[in-house]
Amino acid sequence: MQEKEKSAGKGQKKSWFQGLQSEFRKIVWTDRETLAKQTVAVVVITVILGVIISVMDAGILEVINLLMK
Repeated sequence: MQEKEKSAGKGQKKSWFQGLQSEFRKIVWTDRETLAKQTVAVVVITVILGVIISVMDAGILEVINLLMK
């Protein structure tokens, strides 16, 4: 009985890896130009949002300090 369970487990692992491999073959990777453009866009938006959050944080802190006086 244990031999059947062991062999069934191996078959499941093998079929799982085969399924994973077949799914990876379906992936369509973007070209370098598109990837570069999207990376630049993400970095620029991240920096802009970081600056906006920083300015808002400093402004709120100043308002709180004025109210506390």
